[in-house]
Amino acid sequence: MSPAPHAPLFVREMGLPARFGLYVLICLFLLALDARYSALSGVRAGLNAMLHPLQMGLAQPWSWLQGAAGFFVTHGDLAAENARLRQQQERLRAGIQDRQALSAENARLRALLAQPPRPGVTPVVGEIMETMPDPFSRKVVINRGAAHGLSAGWPVVDAVGLVGQVTRVYPWTAEVTLLTDRDQGAPVQNLRNGLRIIVSGQGSDTLLEVRFLDMHADLQPGDLLHTSGIDGVYPAGIPVAQVVRVEPPRHTPFARALCRPLGGVGQYRHMAVLKPDPVAPGATVAKHGDPARDPSVKHHAPR
Repeated sequence: MSPAPHAPLFVREMGLPARFGLYVLICLFLLALDARYSALSGVRAGLNAMLHPLQMGLAQPWSWLQGAAGFFVTHGDLAAENARLRQQQERLRAGIQDRQALSAENARLRALLAQPPRPGVTPVVGEIMETMPDPFSRKVVINRGAAHGLSAGWPVVDAVGLVGQVTRVYPWTAEVTLLTDRDQGAPVQNLRNGLRIIVSGQGSDTLLEVRFLDMHADLQPGDLLHTSGIDGVYPAGIPVAQVVRVEPPRHTPFARALCRPLGGVGQYRHMAVLKPDPVAPGATVAKHGDPARDPSVKHHAPR
């Protein structure tokens, strides 16, 4: 039978309060030593170098989360600002277009109102309200009618030249047949040589034609054609067209000339109707002179 192990007789372990006090004394000693002589600076630097990668690794997920959140917030703000700037750009572009249109219209109105005065007529400025839907006619409706003193047959011009003629009059509107209509024509005179011809519409706003032209007529490209005034409808001297080319006779004994209208036919919104001035009762006598008072007329005494 083996004997039992013998425990030591005098074994005493250090209690917890004593160990705590010892640790406190060691810490105070180290603090005093480091504060006095900086003895633990190297140890502190080494521990910092060892723990820095761990600190950076633990802080990296939080940095990524903050960066991702900032990216989405910034991206949303930029997208909203981009949309707002696009809308502002569209509004500014529309405003610029309206301004350009108003400036062009203002310039045309100024040119229309600045026409040189024509004797015997007064311009009545009107605005085009609609265009006739008939594709075989060139007619427009203006916002001037019988209430404004208009009558059928009066010529219509713009700032450059002849545009058409009033064909129908209503109380507050009037129908204007443009010069380029196939059934419309105007007697003109060549400024270069005084040749009198008639230009007619062709159904296109860019071309007029001279039909049944004498093959020996002196008409050349570049000639300017103005109203002759012999018909009593169009006053003399209104610019009408410029000759583009003259086509020789082919299957008929007559030549044909194509002309470019000088007025903005079918282009502008405003036009002027040339309203004839009322003739005074004694205008004819004043124009031709009173035979009883004309010194050039010899009067014979009664016998």
